[in-house]
Order: sequence, then C-alpha cells, then structure tokens
Amino acid sequence: METNLPEYLVILCFGLAGFIVGWAMPRGRRFKALQLRFLKALHNFFADEEEYIAHKAQRIRKTIKSKARTRSSTG
Repeated sequence: METNLPEYLVILCFGLAGFIVGWAMPRGRRFKALQLRFLKALHNFFADEEEYIAHKAQRIRKTIKSKARTRSSTG
C-alpha cells in the first residue's frame, strides 16, 4: 500500500508558511514602496554587475593586445 502522506504534509507546511508570510506582509502603499525599493536595489545590483563585467573584459582585451605587441617586437 503506497501513501503520499509525506508529500501532502510538505505541501501543507509550505502552503501554511506561504499563507502566514503573505498575511504578515504589509499591504497598500507600504507594500508598494517596499517592493519598489527591493526591485530598484535588484536592478542596480545587476546593472553594476554588468558594468563590472564589461570593465573586466576591456582590461583583458587591453592585456592581450599589450602582450601580443610585446611578443611581436621581441620576436
């Protein structure tokens, strides 16, 4: 006899936890302000990360070019 009791218990616990978290979240103007602040921080993080990666790629290209020049002039 196969039971799905553990799966149902997990679903019930996560459902209950989600309901409690949803109930505890601020609603209305405060929620919108909190959500905007969070999304703005997330956007800034990824924008800064993209800029950082582009800067690193530029430094790598510059290093490769300088090494290629050094090898061709000594070579």
